[in-house]
Formats: sequence, structure tokens, C-alpha cells
Amino acid sequence: MDDDVREELRLLRARAYGPGADIVDDPIAVARLSDLEERERQERLPPAPRQVPAQAASSSRVAAGTAADDDDEDDEGDGEGPRERPPLVGSKRRLWAWAISLAVVAALASAATALTVTFVPVTAAAGAPQVDTLVPDPDSTVPPVFGQRTGAERGYEDYYGIAAFTGRASTDATDNRNPCLYLLDADELSADGTRGFRGNFVYGGCGAGVFPATVQFVVADGMPDAFVRRFPIGTSVQFVFDGENVGVFSDRG
Repeated sequence: MDDDVREELRLLRARAYGPGADIVDDPIAVARLSDLEERERQERLPPAPRQVPAQAASSSRVAAGTAADDDDEDDEGDGEGPRERPPLVGSKRRLWAWAISLAVVAALASAATALTVTFVPVTAAAGAPQVDTLVPDPDSTVPPVFGQRTGAERGYEDYYGIAAFTGRASTDATDNRNPCLYLLDADELSADGTRGFRGNFVYGGCGAGVFPATVQFVVADGMPDAFVRRFPIGTSVQFVFDGENVGVFSDRG
């Protein structure tokens, strides 16, 4: 290997192993570096031993072994002999496989970091058991407070002094109508044909797409006596409309 080739090898090694290494983006340079390092390694190999008669080889085996041991110790002790550096990449195929694997690892790490930074899981279910189900009452009269009829309104049987009604209403500026659930005081519903209602409370909630219409509250003063006896003050209750029936949930069973 002449001086020009050795200088080329030195420059390629600087690109491969130096602080500003960029050879991984240059497959031709990688292949050239691998070739030159192999040539250098072959040049450092000792010449092949000469063939000698079997008797001479046998008589000199001990001496040769001792000399080889001495040479090994000298090489290890001075620390100045050239050390063989393994090739950076053995072939173009291995180079691209290595580069692709690095890209995949980087993408996975980036995705995992993004998830941990921007997405915090929130538990939506409280785990309260369902304690009852309200079914439509064909004899129930939908109060005037619901306005113009659409045919989707339903009334439900009186539930411990609470009257439940469902219907569809516009909840935005479009013509889309979403299912809604209302809970009123059964004893205070207006019966005079007006569009108002009386009572200590009115609860309502509307659904959206796959999310059902839901009403939830903590029982407080002003609720019907029968309801308070069933669900004492401070109880969390939830009413969920599934499109036909209304499920009742409570944290106290």
C-alpha cells in the first residue's frame, strides 16, 4: 500500500470514526474504507511458514513455541504496535440494514415520547352499579315545555317523585337534533297548557353521536321525599338514556 493510498485510508477513517463522522451517508466511501482496511490487514499478516521436513519441524517445535510466547509478551508490553480496527460495515447490504434499524428505533422512541408528553389517560367510568331501569310509559303525557312535537318524545313512569322525559333537540347552529333527557318534579309539572314548569329542580342533558344523553347530580334538599328515602342526601346518581330505556346508577347501590 503506497503513501497515497494510506493517506486516503486515513481520511476515510476520520470520516468514519472522528467526532464529525458522516460516512454512514456515503455508501461508496463505506465500501472503499472496508476494502482498504482489509488490504491493510492482509499486509500486516506474517508471511506463510516454509515447508520443512517433519523431523526438523518436530525438533524445533518447543523453541518456536517459546519464541512465539516471547514475541506475544513484547507486543502486549510496548503498546505501540498497530491494532486491527474492525471494519465499520462489511457490505452495502449490512450498511442499509443498520441505517434502517436506526431509523425505526428513532421513530418508535419519538412516538413513545409524544404519547407520554401529549396524551394523559383519563378514567371516564366511576364504577357505580346500575340500580334500576326506567321503561317508556305509553300513558305518560309529555309536558308543553318540550315545545313542538317531533314524534321522538317519550315519557317514563314516575320514579320516586321524578318524571323523566326524552326527546330530540338542536344543540348547535345546525339542523342536527340530538337525543336529550330531562328529569322534572312529577308533582309540579305545569298542567295548564303553558310552556313553563314549576318545581324545585329540573335536570337535563343531551347526547352527541356515540355519547348517550346523561343526567347526573348529587342528591340535595328539595328533591321529592320518596326519592330522598331511596337515595339519601349526598348520594351520587346518574340517569343514562340508551335510545329506548333509561338506566339509573348510584354510588350507594
